[in-house]
Amino acid sequence: MFESQYNDEMEAEVKHLEAQMRAINAGHPEWLNACSGCGCELTGIENSRCEKCR
Repeated sequence: MFESQYNDEMEAEVKHLEAQMRAINAGHPEWLNACSGCGCELTGIENSRCEKCR
């Protein structure tokens, strides 16, 4: 039970850090996330690409 919760928390943290790195690489460290294709701002951390780049 605790292992599953820990894994879920770590997975969420990894997604957050990956999204933050995409924003930094796009030149906008103040953003939460950026598209890995075109670099536009994304509102959530669930996706790595915008609708146009999918």
